[in-house]
Amino acid sequence: MPTLDLTNRKSLEEHNKLPKPSNEGLAKLFDGVNKVVIKDNGVYEHRAMSDKILLIISQADKIQKFNELLAIDENNTGFYCMCSGTYAIELYSDDQINATIGFHHGVSIRYHKWNGDAGLSKSDDLLTFLADLGFTKPLEDRIKEKRNMEEDRVAERKWLDIAPQSFKKYWSKINNPDNSFLTSLINDLNIEIPDRQKQIIALLQTFGRTDNFWTAYPSYEEVSNDILKTFETKEIISAYLNSDRNYKTRKGLGRFLCSFEFKKKREKQLKYIEQEVIDDLKKCFNHLNEKRGIDEIAQLNRDKNSS
Repeated sequence: MPTLDLTNRKSLEEHNKLPKPSNEGLAKLFDGVNKVVIKDNGVYEHRAMSDKILLIISQADKIQKFNELLAIDENNTGFYCMCSGTYAIELYSDDQINATIGFHHGVSIRYHKWNGDAGLSKSDDLLTFLADLGFTKPLEDRIKEKRNMEEDRVAERKWLDIAPQSFKKYWSKINNPDNSFLTSLINDLNIEIPDRQKQIIALLQTFGRTDNFWTAYPSYEEVSNDILKTFETKEIISAYLNSDRNYKTRKGLGRFLCSFEFKKKREKQLKYIEQEVIDDLKKCFNHLNEKRGIDEIAQLNRDKNSS
């Protein structure tokens, strides 16, 4: 069965023949329009994917205002959101549909006769206008998204504050799936923290700074783990035992020793993981009331005692 292409993209040859999205082109779609219907879900094959009507705009002045606020940022066009859209905007002249526009995440639109999607230049004003008409969901989603984005930025700043200073230099690359920067980062880290034991502790504390130990955590948290994997297990355990063994370090060590990747090779490393280390980690995750962490350390303890 062929894969459903929700972008509705045409072949490259057809694509190149289509005009760029523009405000002039958008205004033409509104010529003669006396009703705007917004439906749930997006657009596929130039039609609304749902029959569920969320808002009808029929007053001429409000249709004009809607057209003005649906303004395109002509410097931000030609991309493709990989979904079919959040909503469908149907433009009617009497009972005939002039055009159906895909409305994506409150920030962009798609029309099948353009060569790509178009970012909106007045999206916040547009969502406020729709909310004033009683269609509040897009604005609520935007407020929630902005709040989440701010929370993410705060979390990033807190993480960078406790991470080695070298990490800041590579911040944009750390958030990129390509990890070719890692060798350069390790070289800079060796200069910043030449003592290997202190470096391990710094990495463990950075890896332990998380809100989600096991799943759904931001990708940048993995960089500490990637560098820790370049050390021998016995060296990591030794560094921990020679430290003050505080809870910041314990959290990172527990996360490291119970990570999915380390568990694949853990059986051969158990001889280096001393019982007092496991006991420390058990106290840590019990103190945090981290249920999966408690279970993971219990399994580590069983593995240790059966080896």
